[in-house]
Amino acid sequence: MPRPDPAGGRRRTRRGRSATRLIGHLRGRVIRAAQDQVVLDVGGVGYLVSLPASARESVPAVGAREEAALHIHTVVREDQLALYGFASAEDLELFQMLIQVDGVGPKVALAILSVASRDVLKRAILADDVAPIRRASGVGARTAQKVIIDLKPRLQAEAALLALPSTPHGASDGEAQTQVESALRSLGFSAQQAKQGLDAVDWKAEPAAQAALAAALKALGR
Repeated sequence: MPRPDPAGGRRRTRRGRSATRLIGHLRGRVIRAAQDQVVLDVGGVGYLVSLPASARESVPAVGAREEAALHIHTVVREDQLALYGFASAEDLELFQMLIQVDGVGPKVALAILSVASRDVLKRAILADDVAPIRRASGVGARTAQKVIIDLKPRLQAEAALLALPSTPHGASDGEAQTQVESALRSLGFSAQQAKQGLDAVDWKAEPAAQAALAAALKALGR
């Protein structure tokens, strides 16, 4: 019998909403569907899940024997528990980034993810292009610009991580440090900040350049 996957822990967002990961994943049959919501029957319990268009298109039809599998973000308020579902972990991650932007709640984040694919949105943010974001219902110029200002540095850091070559087995710490320093400078950090990031890395524990860059960015607040 299918069961929801727990992911434990509760956190409070900076806008005071109480968010929890009591449910991180659901798998079940679709018993009811609307344009932006489905009800999944999981072990005899019906879960109402709100979806962006990309996830809605991937969900089986009502009554189909095939089960839907969704990555879930759970929001708990005093009078409501809301579930938001996504076809991929990457879409969920972008949603969670969006709702950290001031003025962007879950409904607006879903609207943004419904007007363009994840890759299109990321390219738009990196290119300072507000047009795809503004197509979403409830998003004005100021909010679209805020999304770009807040998320562009994080996406640049993500791109820098992906661009780093895998450190060959047996490569020296110096080679990895040079790669990480170059990546940090390309992200706009000063030489002093790059050094601070490098100094924060445990090079014995994080010998690979990608892992070391991730640790340096975390230390620098990215």
